[in-house]
Amino acid sequence: MNKIYEIIKENKIEKIKEIINQNIKEIKKKEKNKIIKYSIKQKLNKEIIEYLITKLINNNDNININNIKDKKRRNLLHISIKNKSKIEIIELLISKKININEKDKKGKTALHFASKYNSIPVIELLISKGININSRTIKNKTALHFACKYNSIQVIEYLISKGFNINSKTEDNETILHFACKRNTLEVIEYLISKGIDIDSRTINNETVLHFACQNNSIQVIEYLISKGLTVKETSIDNITSLHYACKRNTLEVIKYLISKGIDINVKTKMNENALHFACKNNSIKVIEYLISKGIDIKEKTRWNKTALHYACRDNSLKVIEYLISKGIDINTTTRWNKTALHYACKNNKLEVIDYLILKEADINATTEDNETTLHLACKYNSIKVIEYLISKGIDINTTTKWNETALHYACKYNAPFKVIKYLISKGIDINEKTYKNQTLLHLICEKITSLEVIEYLISKGIDIYEKTKYNETVLHYACQNNSLEVIKYLISKGIDINAKTRWNETILHLACQNNSIEVIKYLISKGLDINAKSEDHETPLHFACRNKSLQIVQYLVEKGVDINAKSDFNETALHVACWMNSLEVIKYLISKGLDINAKTDRNQTPLYVALNLNSFQVIEYLVEKGIDINALTDQNETALHLASQNNSAIKVIEYLISKGININALTSINETALHYACENNSSIELIKYLISKGIDINAKTINNETILHIACKNKLSFEIIEYLVEKGIDINEKTNQNQTALHLCLSIQFII
Repeated sequence: MNKIYEIIKENKIEKIKEIINQNIKEIKKKEKNKIIKYSIKQKLNKEIIEYLITKLINNNDNININNIKDKKRRNLLHISIKNKSKIEIIELLISKKININEKDKKGKTALHFASKYNSIPVIELLISKGININSRTIKNKTALHFACKYNSIQVIEYLISKGFNINSKTEDNETILHFACKRNTLEVIEYLISKGIDIDSRTINNETVLHFACQNNSIQVIEYLISKGLTVKETSIDNITSLHYACKRNTLEVIKYLISKGIDINVKTKMNENALHFACKNNSIKVIEYLISKGIDIKEKTRWNKTALHYACRDNSLKVIEYLISKGIDINTTTRWNKTALHYACKNNKLEVIDYLILKEADINATTEDNETTLHLACKYNSIKVIEYLISKGIDINTTTKWNETALHYACKYNAPFKVIKYLISKGIDINEKTYKNQTLLHLICEKITSLEVIEYLISKGIDIYEKTKYNETVLHYACQNNSLEVIKYLISKGIDINAKTRWNETILHLACQNNSIEVIKYLISKGLDINAKSEDHETPLHFACRNKSLQIVQYLVEKGVDINAKSDFNETALHVACWMNSLEVIKYLISKGLDINAKTDRNQTPLYVALNLNSFQVIEYLVEKGIDINALTDQNETALHLASQNNSAIKVIEYLISKGININALTSINETALHYACENNSSIELIKYLISKGIDINAKTINNETILHIACKNKLSFEIIEYLVEKGIDINEKTNQNQTALHLCLSIQFII
């Protein structure tokens, strides 16, 4: 097939005809669609495209031109306009009855595309052919919004002349003037205002067009809007002013202009942020100096108790930090989480900033609400220079967090280089300190690091290798989660109990199966680990392997004699687990090895019910083909059809189950049919119609005497569904055991249809 595409690229009609005729019988429907799309994207001439449409669509396979779409659901017309095809191609597609009002995945029609790509001839053609000019995308954008977004004054003028609503709004309540202000096109803005657009319109967030203009730094646009009566004092729903937006973009000229127009420099957002906070987020020293010179409150704190200094340290701007401190900002003020500016600087590993803050008497031993010091943060972010510096300045090296972790725990936990760990130990940090979970450094190292060097070093320093956590985990349990065979062999050689179990009765083999290392598993089994050991939930290593979709490990365990039919506390077999994980390869293997396909959980659910929960058609089809009982009942007397009917996207599954002879009128323990389930779960009218077309009892009643009409009204299903049920002859006056008709239910929940 590649040869066809190569020939198409050449754009020669005779060669294309020749290769298509040679291969016509081999070209499948899907490939035909692909060839047509490709030819349009290649901007081939009209003669070639017309030939391909005639040859591949009109004469074969009942292919409909309107069904040829790309992954974004764009049809050939959308693709042509997007690729700026000649107008004769657009005319050709329209002559072939393509749906000009078709929408793509985002709700765009051909008119939206033409407006985006500034094609007036195409727009004129589409409108002359009756395209819906009021069509909107899923975000409620008209073609006019697209024209304004892409700055096409000619398209804007043309669309407005054709009756487009100049004040139409998107789902966010943005007008086309908002779009124009986003793009800073003064010509477009002047034109729209001259046409009477509502200049005071607000978005859903209460933003004016001036707010949008201030985010885009055009002083000419801002001056023009203010000259037209917009005020600088308006705020968004979050109390953000034009000044905040301007500071966010660091445009000094705009900021000066807004202040000259009387904007309140100290207005705060809902988060209590003033313009200085916004400016410090972006590190513009000139803007910051100007705001402070104009009297902005330098000590103002946000809702999270952050000052401008916290923001400056977060972004490592030494010039800004020096300036703020010179102006008297409190260097040791803390945020809501008790973090100082120094904590932010240590998080970012900027030594010159840290040095300056400490020089200016920042509290080196300050702790956060979690009792983290700056040393903890330096170890978390692996900066040996910062660590050395902080220790040289006298920081308390053994401070522990609220979880009882030292800086050394942080270094081990966050994969610090070996030299960091050695350095901290050389400085006297307590090597035997344990976390609140009773984890030693060795537990944390074995979980993260695969190098023996660090482990051997810690053991040489006297760390207790046999210590267990509060959950009864040895360091070997942690190593088996990290899949380092070398480390595991070393620890076992040191005499760690290979059969130790966690609080949840998990062996190291369970954890190795959970982490998919076949070499580790082979080694552990060779050392005599019980292959059928059960966890607290009675799960074997096979359950754990199935949860991780590892066919190789599942096969190995089965070959080594694992009990394939073992059940958990919930009576789940490995097959149930594999179905939960939607792992068809593992499912096929387990069934081929004789695992009971109809095994039931404690809720009487077979593996089929698990697959139905995931709406996995491939798995469902395979299980049914392998003889699973499709009429098996759960503890609530539900069939597979009941469960499938709960899923609005499961029509394909429902069709399949019915084709396989499932009892369509089976009743649950409270007398509900699959149709009751569909109505209870807000299913589509297509699903409901399908079930009824297949003979499901429309008048079936639950144990409470509820019909599907009662259920539909109670769940506020669409008028279309309720109308359909009534048309199908359901008794509108039937009463429940509470003496309620469908009308009573509608009134009781104020469901007016």
